[in-house]
Amino acid sequence: MWSKFQQAILWIITYSPLVIVMVFRFIAGNKYFGLDEWLVNQTWVNKNSIFVSYLSAEVYFIIATIIYTYFSYKYTIKWFMSGFEDRIRAGEDGQDMYIRKAERLSANDYSFFLLTLLIPLVSLDHSSVINLAVSLIIIFFVIAIYVKTDAISVCPLLFFSGRSVFKGVISLGEKEQEPNDSSLRKDVIFIMMKDKITFNRKVRGERLVNDVYYLTNNEMDND
Repeated sequence: MWSKFQQAILWIITYSPLVIVMVFRFIAGNKYFGLDEWLVNQTWVNKNSIFVSYLSAEVYFIIATIIYTYFSYKYTIKWFMSGFEDRIRAGEDGQDMYIRKAERLSANDYSFFLLTLLIPLVSLDHSSVINLAVSLIIIFFVIAIYVKTDAISVCPLLFFSGRSVFKGVISLGEKEQEPNDSSLRKDVIFIMMKDKITFNRKVRGERLVNDVYYLTNNEMDND
């Protein structure tokens, strides 16, 4: 299982591009604290170059932020998933189960994350220290809520893992056993490799947090 600390790391990485953008807006809104004036007064700087301007600085920032976001998202989730599937497939972790029902998460399931991502950007002037501090505090509390509620299934880092997120029903037993033991069936959210879902063969899975499971289909992988 993923600990609360591991979940916090995932959400901190998730929101880090937003924090970087807000800090940049704070610095730019305060005229780079005089760094821009110092730079243009240097003799080695070509003041007429299109590469030395406020617009070019913003372009550099956007490119750097996109690169940072891609690599931090991709390699963070890759590190978290490293060896996970192999251990489940080998039987070191997890247990046998069946998928009884599955559907992809809807856009509504991600709405809270999208709101917390967009509202700090459009509603506050981050040139103010107070506004920047308020935004950072809001993000801190949002991350705390996500960690406390084990809402890792809507973490966008999973999109960079090559896996899909479903909500549905799993069973820890055969169909013949289910009528006599209702506890075998569980309403869960599960994560597995894209296009690997199957309803008529046994899979192996392990609980990540609360009602979120990771499933790997051994038999299909070996076909």
